Amino acid sequence: MEKFIIILLIVISLSSFGQLKPGFDAKEVKYTIAMCNSYNFLTQYGTTKKIIPKEFDLVFTSDILSMDNKFEVYENDKVGVINYRGSTKKVISWVENCYSGMIPAKGVISIKGEELAYNFGDSLNASVHAGYALTIVLLSDKIIQQVKLLNQKGIYDIVITGHSQGGALATLTRAYLEHLPKGKLSSKNKYKTYAFASPMCGNEEFALEYDFNYSARNTSYSIINPKDPVPYLPLHYNEGKLLSKNKLLGWVTGEEKFSLQQLGKDVIMKPLERKLTNFITGSNVLLSKILSLKFGKIVLPEFVSDINYFPAGLKKELRPFEYPKLVLDKKDLEDVKLSTIEEIDGKWYKKEPMFYQHKPYNYYVEILRLYDTKAYGKLKNKYLVSDI
Repeated sequence: MEKFIIILLIVISLSSFGQLKPGFDAKEVKYTIAMCNSYNFLTQYGTTKKIIPKEFDLVFTSDILSMDNKFEVYENDKVGVINYRGSTKKVISWVENCYSGMIPAKGVISIKGEELAYNFGDSLNASVHAGYALTIVLLSDKIIQQVKLLNQKGIYDIVITGHSQGGALATLTRAYLEHLPKGKLSSKNKYKTYAFASPMCGNEEFALEYDFNYSARNTSYSIINPKDPVPYLPLHYNEGKLLSKNKLLGWVTGEEKFSLQQLGKDVIMKPLERKLTNFITGSNVLLSKILSLKFGKIVLPEFVSDINYFPAGLKKELRPFEYPKLVLDKKDLEDVKLSTIEEIDGKWYKKEPMFYQHKPYNYYVEILRLYDTKAYGKLKNKYLVSDI
């Protein structure tokens, strides 16, 4: 009888291994940021063997879709992972980022006369990034198809991830899948989200609803480096009074973080808010026409007047990434621009590039340093030459 109980306990423990549970999980963070580096490794090295964990198999890679978007699907016996590619150098990819006027979180998008209903949130005034929302709607059939294929293999625990633009798409995909009509996908599905270096993808009402439903339940995380500029985009500012008794008290007591940079942004934004709203709405109308040339006639719901974005997902901050100090010799100095180098104590060094703090490999290295010191110690390359 005792042997039977022991065997039963072992079976139960093995069957639960790898299942998604609420909470920030170091193993999940490690394999998701590794997968976020797959596209870069394929481009630079032609293989992902040195970055993708051995326990996962790549089972699907999409074609180039929407505005130069791609996604991958990985799986092991228990978990499936949907991994979005971030922005590329192509103009259409940046059109997606700049298509930042907001549309209602729930509505209908018409593409070539076909009406496609979508829902990212039920809050009355919730609004989302038009470019990212359009991409999710364009990709929705393929995403749903891949979730169903995972279900057919008995996989119902699904992690959604991405870096940069891919992180924003991961967040909106989570919201989209959670709001699908009943019966569209299995009710057994459990989702978890890890978005790295993600720009914001909705207004305050969207972020509050999303965080209440998922972040508060410890199933959606936004991992950022505070020196990375991208998580502060498209635009976030204080709509209320610039200075108030409660705000000043919060700064003094330390209950509210003081940011001179944010205060400066608020001071600038207050008188320009209406003009900037009109500018973004007008420029996005033009982008709608440009996109219609590529995809056929696109009709989105009317842009809302809100342009103030708020972060969604339970925030986890990493320390800023250390930039390697590489001494330049005379030959190096012959081929570089003066603006890219600096002199320190009589020696010349290359300056840190603008988006070094945003690079996905640096996120990977820092996460290994935090959560897997053994793997970090064995890591031959603490940075990629292409990133410096």
